Amino acid sequence: MHIPHARKAIPALLCSALLLAGCTSTGEADSGNENADAASAESKATGASDAAASGNASVEIPSVDAPEPELPITFTGDDEDEITVESLERVLVLDDATIEVFDALGHLDLVGIASEDSAYGDLLGDAERITTSGSGALTVEGVVALQPTLVIGTNMKRHADLISGLQDAGVPATLINRSQDASEIITKTASVIGVADAGEELAKQVTDAVSAAEEKAADVPEDERRRVMVLSSSGAGDSGNTTGAGSDTPADQVVTYAGGINAGAESGLDRYQSITAEGLAAAQPEVIIVAESEVEDLGGEDGIWDYVAGLKGTPAAENKELIIMPDAQIKTAGVHTGIGVANLQSQLYPDLGA
Repeated sequence: MHIPHARKAIPALLCSALLLAGCTSTGEADSGNENADAASAESKATGASDAAASGNASVEIPSVDAPEPELPITFTGDDEDEITVESLERVLVLDDATIEVFDALGHLDLVGIASEDSAYGDLLGDAERITTSGSGALTVEGVVALQPTLVIGTNMKRHADLISGLQDAGVPATLINRSQDASEIITKTASVIGVADAGEELAKQVTDAVSAAEEKAADVPEDERRRVMVLSSSGAGDSGNTTGAGSDTPADQVVTYAGGINAGAESGLDRYQSITAEGLAAAQPEVIIVAESEVEDLGGEDGIWDYVAGLKGTPAAENKELIIMPDAQIKTAGVHTGIGVANLQSQLYPDLGA
């Protein structure tokens, strides 16, 4: 899988606790995850390794050879509803991050229905492609007509009514919260397709990579930990506002595991929230992180400093410190979390462990 090398360049914008009254919460950590999924899968199609791309050869792409699923499967999702899965012939997966877990388990072939926006393209073989984005694109009636044998949603806000409606219609459907720890996402995804043991093995690979980074981060004195802001152009849905990653986001996990301080969470941001210029200035980030898919939306590598109000005057702007990361490493939790942590840590603290 090709994950381009994250590189330093330039920052964007965030919000401070001092100005939370001027911030708008998105509720769910939606910050462009659909775009992140597509960018992640598009990278995967090229076939190079994440480790080489990130400049950290010690971190490999997690994968296992899972056995054939054992049916039937009884599973309780993050919606707390128990379902029974009797067939995996037509599995509908609502985001590419979940498909990525299927792939890492060696069961990409189980994806029978996927978004037409999925960047997995021909890798999905004969999987039926459907429209999943936009208002009214996914309805209970429309999905039932597809005759799926299992539906997996990940957005506790956007997918909740659909999944509940499908359950009422007798379709096995479940929610796996994409805001939780990567290991939980992996093990639950593996469990719902009947390969729980393989999921534990895959999750351990990710957890081991994270633990190794945390061990290194322990050597960074508290007063030397870098203040990081993760900015997004799509976290507020269709509002067009720039948002900052707060607590309860994959970005918060990655920054914290790498030994950084998430200035967004420290300022009181919850999930992704729109921010003001004053809030960004007050937060005083030293480093800004932007996902690759959103750099141009924020003014581009050379224009972001002027494009994002409130950025000038921050330590990050003064030192022109922007880290641009592959979407799969910073915007979604799952297979690439360990790689993302190692990648970010190597850039925040290049001499750590040297």
